[in-house]
Amino acid sequence: MNGERWFRLPDRPTLLTVLGWSLLIDALFFPVYGGINWLTSQRHDLLDLYLPAEFAIPLVPEAVWIYLSMFLLFCLPVFTLPRERAPREAMAAILGLFTAAAVWLLFPARLGFERVLPAGYESVYGMIFSLDAPHNLVPSLHVVFSTIAVLACSHNAPRMVRVGLWIWLMCIVASTLLAHQHHVLDVVTGLLVAFVCREIALRWAMRPSVSFMPLLVKENKG
Repeated sequence: MNGERWFRLPDRPTLLTVLGWSLLIDALFFPVYGGINWLTSQRHDLLDLYLPAEFAIPLVPEAVWIYLSMFLLFCLPVFTLPRERAPREAMAAILGLFTAAAVWLLFPARLGFERVLPAGYESVYGMIFSLDAPHNLVPSLHVVFSTIAVLACSHNAPRMVRVGLWIWLMCIVASTLLAHQHHVLDVVTGLLVAFVCREIALRWAMRPSVSFMPLLVKENKG
C-alpha cells in the first residue's frame, strides 16, 4: 500500500481515460460477441461441452440478481484505478474478449440446460434470453470480465475489501451455474482465460518500448 486511498472520486483526466477505454471495450464487445453468437446459431456442428451430472444443478431464479451484479462491478474501476493502470487493465479485457471469441469459433457449443422463464422472474430472464443466444459458452465471458475486473480493483485494496471482492466474484461465478446460463467447463476456462490474458497484458505493458495513450497504444520514438 502506498498510502493512496483505494476508493476515491476520479479527477477529470482519470475519468476520461477510464471511460474512454470502457467505450472502446464496448465498441469491440457488441459486434464480436453478437456476431459470433449469430454465426454459431447458423451452424450445425454444435458441441455438447458439459457432463450429464451437471443437470443436477438446480435452477435458482434469485441467482440472476447476482449474475447481473457484474455490471455494478464494472463501475468500480472508475473509482479505484489510477489513470496509469487503467489502459493496462483494459487491454487485458480486450485480449480476454478476443481469446474467448477465438475459442467460440473453434468450439461452437450449445447450452444443455433448458431455457425456462421462472415464475416471478419472467421479465428479467426474458430480457437475458432475448439479448444472448446460448452459444458463446466456453469460456464464459461473464466470468472472464468479472475476474479481470476483480483482479484490477483489488490490486491496492485493503485486505478486507479484497476478501469482499473475491467473495463477490465467487458468487457471480456460482450464479452463472445456478441461473443456468453456463456449464462448469465454461466457468473453469473463463477463470483460466482471465488470469492468463491479464498476466500477458501486464507483462507486455511493462516493456520499456511500449506506452499507452487513453484510446490507443503506440511505440515510443525516443
